[in-house]
Amino acid sequence: YYLYATDYEVNQYLAEVLRNNADVVVSTCRRVCDLAASAGVNTILVQSGNGAIYSAIERARELVENIHRDRQNRERFRSVLELSNDGILVINEEKRVSFVNPSAEKLLNVEASKILGQRVDSLRQSFLGTLLEGEGKFAEGTKEIGHKQFWVKSAPISVGNREQGAVITFQSADRIQVLEHNLRRQLFKKGLVAKHTFRDIIGKSPLIKETIERARKFAATSATVLISGESGTGKELFAQSIHNESKRRNGPFVAVNCAALPENLLESELFGYEEGAFTGARKGGKIGLFEVAHEGTIFLDEIGEMPLPLQARLLRVLQEREIMRLGSDRVIPVNVRIIAATNHNLAEEVEKGKFRNDLYHRLEVLSLYIPPLRARKEDIELLAGHFLKQFSLREGKAVPSLTPAALEKLKKYDWPGNVRELQNLIEKYVLLIENDRDADDLVRKLMSEKISKNTKAPDPVADTITVKVGDLEDMEREIINRLRSAGYGTKEIASLLGTSRTTLWRKLKFQ
Repeated sequence: YYLYATDYEVNQYLAEVLRNNADVVVSTCRRVCDLAASAGVNTILVQSGNGAIYSAIERARELVENIHRDRQNRERFRSVLELSNDGILVINEEKRVSFVNPSAEKLLNVEASKILGQRVDSLRQSFLGTLLEGEGKFAEGTKEIGHKQFWVKSAPISVGNREQGAVITFQSADRIQVLEHNLRRQLFKKGLVAKHTFRDIIGKSPLIKETIERARKFAATSATVLISGESGTGKELFAQSIHNESKRRNGPFVAVNCAALPENLLESELFGYEEGAFTGARKGGKIGLFEVAHEGTIFLDEIGEMPLPLQARLLRVLQEREIMRLGSDRVIPVNVRIIAATNHNLAEEVEKGKFRNDLYHRLEVLSLYIPPLRARKEDIELLAGHFLKQFSLREGKAVPSLTPAALEKLKKYDWPGNVRELQNLIEKYVLLIENDRDADDLVRKLMSEKISKNTKAPDPVADTITVKVGDLEDMEREIINRLRSAGYGTKEIASLLGTSRTTLWRKLKFQ
């Protein structure tokens, strides 16, 4: 085979053919064939038909289009790399720096012209040595470059089964912190904020003042707090106040009711999940509430209702300060303060085997007991006056103040529902009072109704529910609805029906 481009090369190669005593010359060029024939050598002229020529032109056109397309893709890809906020270095198969984007120049404070084309080995001796460690391997982590902290990732570039260099990307640790702060601030704006402070806690009794003072001391620390007290005493009010007086006041406050969600849903809400972690998982996964509360406080209300398997995961968060999403093998560090609350005696729950002993002691680093309203009845007048003003403004109506006789009636009651129960009674008073109605009479009537409900004699028929015979699911649904209407809670209904709260929640959901 002889490839020629000029007349000189034609004459030179043909002379070599003749010297080698060739038997035949085959060519697509008529001039070559004529010269060979005149020298007495057999020749064959290969002539292309119209179809072959057309195919060759079409093939050439495709090649040109592919060249232009590849050039455009390269330019587009280069533009993306140059506009990236991440620093990017590309190492070619000859172990030389073949690309440096503007962000890399800025972050490293070096001109691209000074390192482009340089061998990796020669750059290892400079401040870039740390950046190039592990080049050509999958790796990521923090590295110090020129007295600055960077998050660095490196990966090999493979074409087919052949390695053809490596790409190194890096970001300033300061920028990552700014991005994280902005993300937390956006979450903060979504309502993950504590609204109450210690100024919102109404009371003048020595007991409540002592409790507030104790809580203020707890706010000055970052230790875990366990708040205990009867239902309606204001445990979340104290939790929000502790957060707002702590160093984490500018971070999010995330409240979770552990009794309101079934086990599987509570786990995914607390820890988040990756895409495809379970059937129905959101595309792209979901961030957990522990991650949302990063740099802030998470309030776990009704902690005594948390299932034992979840208690084990919570214990790990308290010990390691890190979480793992469902379906993931990646550990995520979290900086979050935990405030838990319960209306149970957790020490007794531990003895019954319903609460982990190690978790109990981890939670009770600082313990705060909220006294019931019956133990601080001198606060009833202040609380009643506060709620009266609050609901009067909301309803836009002038309401007569409570008389000494009415207040005395309130103070004689033990308030098993605590502050919340008092709040509900005052709300009823504001809604029902009319200009021509005696205020003392209304308070007496409301209190009589309340006392009669709490002291009502047991009804022998109360444990019986009559339902219409029909489909088993319909009968079960009617029983559940009757029990809910009678004031039974989810836990009580589940116990009566001999089923789990998760199963009951599922039945309620699909009603």
